[in-house]
Amino acid sequence: MKELVGFRGPGRTVCAWPPHDSPGFGVIMADPSTNRTPVDLDRIRTELAAQGHPWIMGETTMTILGEDQRGQRLGVPLPRENERRQLESQAKTLAAGQAARASAVAGAGAGAQFDGRDVGGANFVTPVKDQGDCGCCVAFGVVGTMETVAAYTRGQPGLQLDLSEAHLFYTHGKNDNANCDTGWMPDRALKACHDVGITYENYFPYSPRNRTGAVLNADWPNRLATVPSSSDLTGNPAAMKEQLTARGALVACFLVYQDFFAYRSGVYRHVTGDLAGGHCVTLVGYDDNQGCWIAKNSWSTGWGDNGFFRIGYGECGIETWQVEQVGAVNLRAWTGSTPVLGLWSNDSDRNTWAYLQNLGWLHLAGDDEVMNKAMLVELIAAKQGGRPVNAFNSNGTIIETYVF
Repeated sequence: MKELVGFRGPGRTVCAWPPHDSPGFGVIMADPSTNRTPVDLDRIRTELAAQGHPWIMGETTMTILGEDQRGQRLGVPLPRENERRQLESQAKTLAAGQAARASAVAGAGAGAQFDGRDVGGANFVTPVKDQGDCGCCVAFGVVGTMETVAAYTRGQPGLQLDLSEAHLFYTHGKNDNANCDTGWMPDRALKACHDVGITYENYFPYSPRNRTGAVLNADWPNRLATVPSSSDLTGNPAAMKEQLTARGALVACFLVYQDFFAYRSGVYRHVTGDLAGGHCVTLVGYDDNQGCWIAKNSWSTGWGDNGFFRIGYGECGIETWQVEQVGAVNLRAWTGSTPVLGLWSNDSDRNTWAYLQNLGWLHLAGDDEVMNKAMLVELIAAKQGGRPVNAFNSNGTIIETYVF
């Protein structure tokens, strides 16, 4: 383990840690150069006015907290100061000037804007949550991305998927030496989602620092979401836009300054205040006309624009720290009481399909032809009788059914 460099902060000692690509994790406040100071609402108001009010500020659920409490709502270990300066400089370079922005940000296969909350009138983004006083924003950023990608790639805005941040952070994060005070990194979290997977919220409900004492349901392998593939898009805004339009969401890290806590609406650009720490969110869109990314945060709906925010291209290292793409999400779970909306088959063996509400077309499979036909007969009867079914869906394949 590499040597820690300690220093004295307000009421406690905090430490510097190796860069984010190191195998270890340090405290969320990474080194003395951050020099945190409380949110100064009057100073922010003055600076915004001087710059023509580029965004709207106000008191939020974050500004009413104490300084240490706000720091606990972050959760990405900061790289060393020289790396931070470099990633911010790279982000500014990508967005510098309208001509440079057009070539660097506009993706060949992407339009001028995208918002996963309104795709032809359909919303594929799951509701905003609140991580509370635990530096587990990475779990919320990754889970939010998985939920949206699962719904968007299936064309099912009604999927209503709710995955377990607690399983990801308190089990997989703990196994990777991460906790509420150290934070974590998205690539490490996605590795756990690939290698093992995470269960659904009702099998391991989240509470800050797991104060409710929730435990993982022993049946979790039968209620599971996995990520078969992911990739690093850091420093490639064009690819970020293309993947947002193709899959609906991305995971992104950025640097949080004190003025960000007072954000209410508009396109955020850092105007004043010291560095507070690192944070992870779910990107759900972009807008070339406004020159910004659209993101879902995990600080409740009492912060920002009902929990969402827009951040300018090139701001705070949003494109150049760590950006991760989730290629797909495999799901394994019982559907619960679900109506059968359609059925399809032909004369080929076991080429039968059922369309279940909010889940889309699922393939019927069985160990033999008799089992496959038996499930099809049950589903036909359920559809004709208007009765719901409970089917076990293993990544798009029904392997067992119950008809009510």
